[in-house]
Amino acid sequence: MSFNDPAEPGVTEIRRTYDPATATTTEVRRVSRSSAGWWVTGLVVVVAIIATALVLSRRAPEPDNAAINAAAAQASAQTAAQDAAATAQSNTQASVQASQAAAQSAAADAAASRAQADAAASRAADSASQPQSPPPPAGSAPQN
Repeated sequence: MSFNDPAEPGVTEIRRTYDPATATTTEVRRVSRSSAGWWVTGLVVVVAIIATALVLSRRAPEPDNAAINAAAAQASAQTAAQDAAATAQSNTQASVQASQAAAQSAAADAAASRAQADAAASRAADSASQPQSPPPPAGSAPQN
C-alpha cells in the first residue's frame, strides 16, 4: 500500500527499523481513520462534470426582433445624420467659393469702371484743351 492509496478507516500502518549500532528499534505509525478527503474530491469532480455539461449544452438565445429593428433604425438615423453633415459642409464650401467669385467679379467690374472713368476724364480733358469754334448766331440762316 502506498501513501496515495485510500486506506480503510481504522487501518494502521506500522514501520519498524532497527539500528544495530545503537541497538535501538524505531517504530513509525501512520493511522488512517477518515476518507473525507476522497469524498470531497469526488464531489468536486461530479460538480465540475455537471457544470461542464450545462455550459456545453446551453443554446444561444434567440435574437429579439424588436432589438434588431431598433438597431436598424438607429443605423439608418446615424447614416442620415452623417449625410446631412456632409451636405452641410459641401454647401458651406460652395457658398464660400461663390462669395469669393462674387468678390473677384465685383473687383474686376470696379477696375473696369475705373478704367472707363479715367478714359472719359482723359477725353474730357483733351476736348477742353482744344479750341472750339463758336456756335452760329441764333438768328442767322445757314449758308449753302
